[in-house]
Amino acid sequence: VGAALPVDVLTYEEKTLCAILRVISSGFVKLWSALTLLGFYQNRRCAFRVLQASPFLIALSGNSRELVLD
Repeated sequence: VGAALPVDVLTYEEKTLCAILRVISSGFVKLWSALTLLGFYQNRRCAFRVLQASPFLIALSGNSRELVLD
């Protein structure tokens, strides 16, 4: 309350309820805290699960554990 943090929603898939959010590095902890503390939205329960975090957008495009080299 009383503070603002610019957050960009780069992608959102309604089917899987997954989104990619972009925030400046100094706002990362604030965004993570806000998502953690939010339990209700418009009188409906909600929860967030962070699947990946990276300072580099390209790192979110793939999973190195699933990389197959020929």
